[in-house]
Amino acid sequence: MRPADILRALSRGLLRLLLAPLRPSARAFWRAALNRPHGSFIEALHGYVYLRWPFFYIGVGTGRHPLARWLAGPLARLGGLLGVWGPIETFGPEFAQGYHGKVMPPGTAPRLIAVARAVCTTVPETVLPFRMARDIILDNADALALLDCPCRLTKEDHCTPVDVCILAGGPVVDFVLDHHPDKARRVTPDEAIAVVEAENRRGHVSHAFFKEAVLGRYYAICNCCTCCCGAMQAHREGTPMLVSSGYVARVDEGACTGCGLCARVCPFEAVRMARPPAPCTPAPNKTRPDTPVPDALLPDTAAAAPSRRADTHRSARPVIAPAACMGCGVCELRCPGKAIHLALAADKPAPLVLPGEEAPVALAHPDLSRPDAARSNASVGNRAARQRGAEPPSTGGSASTPG
Repeated sequence: MRPADILRALSRGLLRLLLAPLRPSARAFWRAALNRPHGSFIEALHGYVYLRWPFFYIGVGTGRHPLARWLAGPLARLGGLLGVWGPIETFGPEFAQGYHGKVMPPGTAPRLIAVARAVCTTVPETVLPFRMARDIILDNADALALLDCPCRLTKEDHCTPVDVCILAGGPVVDFVLDHHPDKARRVTPDEAIAVVEAENRRGHVSHAFFKEAVLGRYYAICNCCTCCCGAMQAHREGTPMLVSSGYVARVDEGACTGCGLCARVCPFEAVRMARPPAPCTPAPNKTRPDTPVPDALLPDTAAAAPSRRADTHRSARPVIAPAACMGCGVCELRCPGKAIHLALAADKPAPLVLPGEEAPVALAHPDLSRPDAARSNASVGNRAARQRGAEPPSTGGSASTPG
């Protein structure tokens, strides 16, 4: 037997001894992590710590934990030395390569939750522009759990409710339910979709999260608020870990009333209100002070008075910054005049769709204005197909499947 084979056998034996005291769900996670083609012990350990102590992990990462000031820097340097990410100087972009979220506009997250078939695909870089953590592996479509949001629970005066993080996939769901029974519970696809729709009504953004340390795959749909979410905080501070949905908001000028609600609710500060340029009025003849001004050039004070007293924002219109717009759809849902819609953006990463699906050119969101609103057509169709034991209908293909 070659020395390398002996060392490999000893390593396996030592690993079995180390994993023996762990719970079955933890051993299953370690086996899945180490059996990946490019899996490593360090990456598996990173994932184990993340899932075993998520509230501590997020608390330190966001700087909210009391120990964050002493631990954040050393842990970042240690990760760089161990090859988890690059040197501290490029920590933000390198961190985002292995931990990122794809914005999911209302009506799209339910399609991922309610998928009624096994899925094994690698999302193309045209959808997720990262080197790693792009797999979607769903061998048990009903493996869903709801976890209390670590971002909200690590922040004082946090948003409510807290049970809004949806975990997907057998290894992750089993691990979290086993280790956090007081903060997690198993849910059905219908219950998970209801959580997403309720959060969308509150103006919160759904993201599909991928993490290299969590088996390099999609593992959660988080429903994020700007005030608590650690990923949105990191994104604002220069760590590009959030990716556009592939859509951008467009305004129908004819239907817009200029109320300004879209600018107030935009989670990414991509909308501002601007008044259109004033019409050009001929200036009075000022060549001679004693020259009378023609009546036609004098302002109509009776007609002008109401406009001076009116609120300045009434004549303003929303201006959307395409580079900042992430296509989350919050403005569209909240617009009282239905004057905003989402359209495909050719210059942004493509929308996330499963194999056999095709991204619509424009999104027709479900009516989420009522708590008992009907589910989206896609989720209803997927659940009906699951009840029949068939695959949901597909409309083409746009995501790649490993060869």
